Amino acid sequence: MSDPLKTAVSILFYFDAFAWSIGVIPTLCYAFAQGNLPTVGGVRLMGGPFESLGLDALIVLGTIFVVVSSLKFLAAYWLWNSRRDGAVLGLILLGLSTIFWYGFALPLGPLLGVAELVLLVLVWRTLDRQGSPVSPGRTSPGEHQRMVWGRG
Repeated sequence: MSDPLKTAVSILFYFDAFAWSIGVIPTLCYAFAQGNLPTVGGVRLMGGPFESLGLDALIVLGTIFVVVSSLKFLAAYWLWNSRRDGAVLGLILLGLSTIFWYGFALPLGPLLGVAELVLLVLVWRTLDRQGSPVSPGRTSPGEHQRMVWGRG
């Protein structure tokens, strides 16, 4: 049961990374070129509380959000490979993303975030601490270090 959940959480992180890193860039480019935020269907894109900071600050914060969202590609890759550090990075990035979801008034963000959080909790125990599992007959990085340096 954990393999489908690992697949689901990694695909969800890939989607989240793609949606926000790629989706926000055109809005930022428009804001930079036109000097205001675009409006689509009567909705002002990225027009939340951060808008009161001014357009320059909004563009900088939007760029930071793109970087944070792009790091979710790494978390998704690590989760795909059953690495617990992918879950840790994902949790950190979810925490940072909540600031941007609120600041840019992005209603889809919390929906994705809750789903990612629930899936991370469900797969947490099935993830490897060191990354990929150690093959029989091979030593883990910690065991190798103890053998080389004589610490145990």
